[in-house]
Amino acid sequence: MDRTHSTSNRRPHWLATALCLCLLLPSSGCLHQILATGIYLADGGNLVDAPCEDLEEQRVVVFCRPPLSSEYSHAGASRQLAKRVSSLLRDNVKDIDMVDPREVDSWLDENDSDDYEALGQAVGADRVVRIELDHFDLFKGKTLYQGNADVTVKVYDMTDGGREMWDAPMGEMLFPVNSGIPAQDKPVRQFQREFVQVLAGSISRNFYRHDPHADFAIDALANR
Repeated sequence: MDRTHSTSNRRPHWLATALCLCLLLPSSGCLHQILATGIYLADGGNLVDAPCEDLEEQRVVVFCRPPLSSEYSHAGASRQLAKRVSSLLRDNVKDIDMVDPREVDSWLDENDSDDYEALGQAVGADRVVRIELDHFDLFKGKTLYQGNADVTVKVYDMTDGGREMWDAPMGEMLFPVNSGIPAQDKPVRQFQREFVQVLAGSISRNFYRHDPHADFAIDALANR
């Protein structure tokens, strides 16, 4: 993909006009700052490119495998995570065609399998995003919440026999990062939803332009 061309097309027309007008104005430090700020914002501010752009203009299905050691206790969380990631990809990836998570749930209920190739073929997907939870827990001790997950994300190309085309071992992810919060402060289901939301954001940002500091001060969410 030609990043320079696609970025320049996003610049508003007023930027070119402003640059021309500024040539007629006296040079000043303030003027230079204004120009620099305008160019910075026109280029997307502090957004960074997606590590993986292979989902654009593709039919995509998201599947999340729960930890094998606790497959049944966290099956609900894995499905929640797949649905949330699907929603974020649908809203942010250019021209993506997301498979409805209800189709995935129906297939899983009927097949009870983690065969991503069979799933991809069943729903007619071009790409399968497979989220592997090697660990998932909501507690730090018995009385404190602290979400802890070990996440790996892989993308498979179903148009090429299910070939693995991209992977990202994201490692251990904590929420809150710095400390636990008392379990008495909120129901466990609410905390699970919040942790899933944090995980989904971190996972999905692998596939679209994003603010690299989006998780800054994320601990505030846990303390609401």
